[in-house]
Amino acid sequence: MGVEVLTLGDFDIKKAGKSLLENNNRSYKKLELLKFLITHRDKKLLPEYIADNLWSDSDIADPMSALRTQVFRLRKTLDCMGLKGKNGEGEGKDKGYLDIVFQNGFYVLDIGRNCHLDVEQFEKNIKAADALRHKSPEEAIDKYTGAITLYRGEYLADIADSEWVFTVRNRYHRLYIQSLIRLFELLKAKGRNREIVDHFERAVCYEPFEEALHVFFLEALLELKEYKVALSHYNYITGRMYREMSVRPSPVLKGIYSRIAAGDKNLHKADISALSQSFSRDDDMEGALYCDLEYFKTIYNLEERRSIRSKSKEYLGLVTITEGSVAGGKDMVKMAAEELKSVLKDSLRKGDVYTQWNSHQMIILLTDVQREALSLIGKRIKKRFNQRVGHEGFEADISFMPITYDRKPFFA
Repeated sequence: MGVEVLTLGDFDIKKAGKSLLENNNRSYKKLELLKFLITHRDKKLLPEYIADNLWSDSDIADPMSALRTQVFRLRKTLDCMGLKGKNGEGEGKDKGYLDIVFQNGFYVLDIGRNCHLDVEQFEKNIKAADALRHKSPEEAIDKYTGAITLYRGEYLADIADSEWVFTVRNRYHRLYIQSLIRLFELLKAKGRNREIVDHFERAVCYEPFEEALHVFFLEALLELKEYKVALSHYNYITGRMYREMSVRPSPVLKGIYSRIAAGDKNLHKADISALSQSFSRDDDMEGALYCDLEYFKTIYNLEERRSIRSKSKEYLGLVTITEGSVAGGKDMVKMAAEELKSVLKDSLRKGDVYTQWNSHQMIILLTDVQREALSLIGKRIKKRFNQRVGHEGFEADISFMPITYDRKPFFA
């Protein structure tokens, strides 16, 4: 009867499907030592190396003595769980499931043949799948599926702040994402879109922000003609990525959005009234219009074309946030930029448009405005911005230029 050691997700040791850790007296230090030894399995470890990695930040007076004590307690616990010593199945590697051996000044974790680590099977499946994905896609799909099924979360997820685990954890997470992407590529080539959807819905719990996975998911939904689900997910993930990481939709995601919109429209016949309502329902019609940079470029190009036929009354403005000696930090700059957005919305007219160029600058497009009014507009924006964040050391500089077709393009 074999023993399973589960490290992907919360740590556990199981025999016959039952946890061996639930009914055993466990201490944090003892379990952390076991996890460290499992992570460095088949390696000879100096006592000093173990103590430095586990307890370098603690106030333990004698780390070497503490290590010997924890090793003794851990070996006793392994014995009580029936993991140490002979199990009646032979010699050598079959002499036990888990044991700690001290040889020539080194500690070694001895893992028996009937003790199975999920990470070893995880890597074995991935290695086999990588070798098969070009010559035998179906077999590769099975191997990748076997690997990602073993992934129940980050490596030793119950360890929060120990530096020794980070590199190993990141490696397994990278292998997991890479395997998912390769699996999705194979499933997409086979037209097995429903399986992509099913795998993604499980994977997103462990990796919510990997764009490539969301792209495969959205493309699978498009192939399945589930346009409403695709649109809902697109709005959710792009909104969340912007809120939590200030990341705007990439060109790839924008392209998928266009396909979602086109596919949804193809399912319905439109009438002029419905189109009008559809175009305006997301606009609260209060203040100036804020849009993303790509849409702003489109509006700018339209106004530039209009300037060919008539004398331009349209102006492009650049508002720059400057930092004084008091201001500081990216978070403060981000706060100032959000305040500037609010000021522009309230200070400009409904027919004006603005967007964010970078962390310190906003671009505004003023329509049907006299040149003499630009100074007043600039002063109004500066005054309101100063009232909100002037005490934080921020100021706003504003410059304007007319939009004319013969001028060198602002957006190259």
